[in-house]
Amino acid sequence: MLVASFARPTGMFDNWFNRFTAFVTGGSYCHSEFVFTFPVEEMKDFLVDVGEEVGKWEKKLEKYEDEGNVHICFFVVWGEHVNYRLLKKKHTNPYCRYPVERDFSILEMDVTKEEMVQLAKFLMQQRNKEYDYVGALTFYVPFRTKQEHYNMYFCSQLMVNALQHVNKFTDINPSGVTPNKLYNMLLLS
Repeated sequence: MLVASFARPTGMFDNWFNRFTAFVTGGSYCHSEFVFTFPVEEMKDFLVDVGEEVGKWEKKLEKYEDEGNVHICFFVVWGEHVNYRLLKKKHTNPYCRYPVERDFSILEMDVTKEEMVQLAKFLMQQRNKEYDYVGALTFYVPFRTKQEHYNMYFCSQLMVNALQHVNKFTDINPSGVTPNKLYNMLLLS
């Protein structure tokens, strides 16, 4: 299963900058990210497919196993690089907790299993790319052209670019998409 998660400026995202971001981008959301849910064995297969050593993941997978599944979230936030984190539905740390409706809107994605794996592989390949400060601050200025890959990303740009790798939203320039715009695009698709 794959969900798109949209953060409101509450809980761990509650600060003046995120409230300002939601306001300026015309909606309720200040951040967006993908959360993939894989059965543990499928997660191990995925890790092998992307060149990860499963042995190095064993303790993490055991710790974050959630009713036979593992939830992996791909994200990029201000000041960080594209990365992932494992989530659990009842984790005590909100950063490691599966998104809850109180702080997030969650949209289940209509993708095939093959598309889901392809999206996750693309996102793993984007790890460690820098946050796109200029792009995030100038999303409304159409000076950047649409690209197949970017050297840096902001959250919703990363998600749209990933979706384009499974032939969704191919006519959209990811650089001009905010979390609020992406939420509306997904609702209408």
